[in-house]
Amino acid sequence: MTAMLDRPVAPDRPSRGGERRRAPGFAPWLMSGAVALATILAAANIHGVIEHWSWLWPVIITVLAVEAGPGLARAMRWSPVAGTLLGLVGLAGSVTALFLSSTSILLVIPGPGSLRALEFLIADAQDAVISQVAPVLASPGIVMVACVGVGLVALLVDTMAVPLQLPAASGFGLLAILVVPAIIKPHSLGPAGFLAAAAGYLAILAAAQWLDGLDEAPPGRTAAGQFGRAAGIGAGALALALLLPLGIPGFTTGAFPQGSRLDWLGAPTGLNPILSLGDNLRRPGAFGRITYATDSKTPLYLRTVTLENLTGARWSPTDTRDEQREGVEEMGTPRIRELLDEGTVTTTAIETRSFTSPWLPAPYAPAEIIGVDGDWSWDPGTLAVQASLGTSSANQDYIVRSVTPDLTRENLQDADPLDSPRVDGIFTSLPSDMPDIIVDTTEEVLDGLEDPYDQAMAIQSYLRGPGFVYSEQAPVDGGYDQSGFEVVAAFLEEKAGYCVHYAATMAIMAREAGIPSRIAVGYAPGRETGETVEVDGRELTEHEVDSRDAHAWPELFFEDIGWVAFEPTPGRGAVPAYAQQPTAPVPDQAERENLNPGGNRVPSQPSLPRAGGSPDGSAAAQDAPATGPWTATGLGILVLALAAPALIRRSRTRRSRNQLLTADRPSRDTALVAWREARDAAADYGISAAPEESARAFERRLGQELDGGAAAALARLREDYEIAAYANPAAPRPGSIGARGAATDAGGGTGSQRQWSDVESVAGGLRRNSTWQQRMLGLLFPRSLFIRR
Repeated sequence: MTAMLDRPVAPDRPSRGGERRRAPGFAPWLMSGAVALATILAAANIHGVIEHWSWLWPVIITVLAVEAGPGLARAMRWSPVAGTLLGLVGLAGSVTALFLSSTSILLVIPGPGSLRALEFLIADAQDAVISQVAPVLASPGIVMVACVGVGLVALLVDTMAVPLQLPAASGFGLLAILVVPAIIKPHSLGPAGFLAAAAGYLAILAAAQWLDGLDEAPPGRTAAGQFGRAAGIGAGALALALLLPLGIPGFTTGAFPQGSRLDWLGAPTGLNPILSLGDNLRRPGAFGRITYATDSKTPLYLRTVTLENLTGARWSPTDTRDEQREGVEEMGTPRIRELLDEGTVTTTAIETRSFTSPWLPAPYAPAEIIGVDGDWSWDPGTLAVQASLGTSSANQDYIVRSVTPDLTRENLQDADPLDSPRVDGIFTSLPSDMPDIIVDTTEEVLDGLEDPYDQAMAIQSYLRGPGFVYSEQAPVDGGYDQSGFEVVAAFLEEKAGYCVHYAATMAIMAREAGIPSRIAVGYAPGRETGETVEVDGRELTEHEVDSRDAHAWPELFFEDIGWVAFEPTPGRGAVPAYAQQPTAPVPDQAERENLNPGGNRVPSQPSLPRAGGSPDGSAAAQDAPATGPWTATGLGILVLALAAPALIRRSRTRRSRNQLLTADRPSRDTALVAWREARDAAADYGISAAPEESARAFERRLGQELDGGAAAALARLREDYEIAAYANPAAPRPGSIGARGAATDAGGGTGSQRQWSDVESVAGGLRRNSTWQQRMLGLLFPRSLFIRR
């Protein structure tokens, strides 16, 4: 009876997702640990999207609970489906224990009140997304959403890496996590975050390679070629990371880890623009286009929502869902309804297209909204129109009749100071620990003024004065691209920012002066399209706005008049006639455009020069990084990454050649090495041996592609392999395997040297009978690096 020796492919070797008979006890948990590590390292990049690090521990607990399910299923040799179901159970149990424990059964089982509690958490997350600027506060709703999302990604990565046997493709799951900070964070991931995610991805690949070698190598040893395969995959991943930014628009400078953010993916177009207002303004393209046609004689602002709660670390709309009123066909307070007869009535037809938001854009103050689909309610305090669950502003086509009192400088000057405001106290509240610079600046600007209109004009004129610069980059560079009193204090120090900073500063200074205020968020007037729309027999002039027109402005309350909008941001929007200075001897460019509402919007001014900078911009040139060395280094890394597979393949071939040429005599080992090298050469040219295919069948198939000399060489290699693989190792052998001569061939070489000559003959025959494309692929991307031996 012959003894079965080691073969390139074990006949009973199970798949990666199945049972491993030779695997040690910890092997079923190895991939679970690698997936958990990779997912957590990728999720760490969410820091900066969510504030501080308190959210990370719940995410870690969730990921570990999810990965415990597939690991247990593999340890018990259950089906992959059972592992996926156990992972989902772990996700539900961990989320219940972390966020719904008060309504749970035995801590991990959702109870009767869990669904209601979950609705509150989802509403909390929605409010944070709508009203906060990244990084958002780590509220329970936001952290729960992060845990669920990251947990599902971990389960997806595990499924691709093990049951589907696609460990390399599992990186797309990690990429799903990285896209979030890449879109939201101003400077993308950064080198540290990218390297952490890459390290986790390589851990998955390493675990897959190690597990692949368990049944291919003796215990305690690594299967031959594992490191080469892992290195080849890693080199390919590095090449992809370097090449992808060069081929996709949106990476304006540098590569993915260090370069500009991922701009081409877009962002939510209709969430409260204060969330991503700066990002939208800095984005090179435009999205979220809205068209509106109006009979207004003055530039029209479209408002979505107002921020009145200015006391916390993040400013947000007040939650008034319990006070909102249904139906928008007839809305507004009695005073608003009176203005339909007494005030200025404006008709505006709006088409939202792809603009998606829970808030409906409308001119202030809306009194009637006709033709809107879905369920909507409105807030009596702010007249903001909000959608019910399942409704959004996307693809809406509706008409708004809005009203305003006749506002002039004279009637605003006649408004009396408010001794006891008629509005809710939330519009006047300020924190007790407000930064001194805000109090001191307000006192200096007002300089004893008592009249509310004079105070408002003084604040607006101060912010529009020559000391301030409109800049979309300065807040990012200075670290105050958010909302809150500390941000306003930093803005007053730097005197550079965009509309959020100007609007917030004027609203706070007005409250400090005793004037109720709020921040309106929506869109500046935009541009005329040249088209008209007919509504009720009247032709309305059509305009368009998009993400570039996202805007915030302050609204101040005046006695017996109501809420009045101001425009403190230079170069944006249009200053209303009642808020313009009576005289402006030498207006700057921004003032000229604002006094001419039909003119084009002034381009964003650059951020303030650094100290010591020269007017010609030489200081900026000195601060700019030297791109030459970095470009050369990047190109060098790219060339090495592209050449890595070919270099690894050549190294493997050189190792086989040396083993054959230095052997004293042919042996079982030399025959196996020679046959393996012939199979690898065939795989490089696109002819791979199937795992179930015998050596004789493969020889017959491959021999059809070879000429006579190469086919004969292949037959000799096959015969040597069969003797080495199947012959009794105790039986005596002639000096040359296959009994074709003594230990020395007629040409003067040993039998092992003849084997290498046969390998070269087979490779040469394949080369002669292949196309140039096959030869190029075989050189640059040899398939033999990725076959399982």
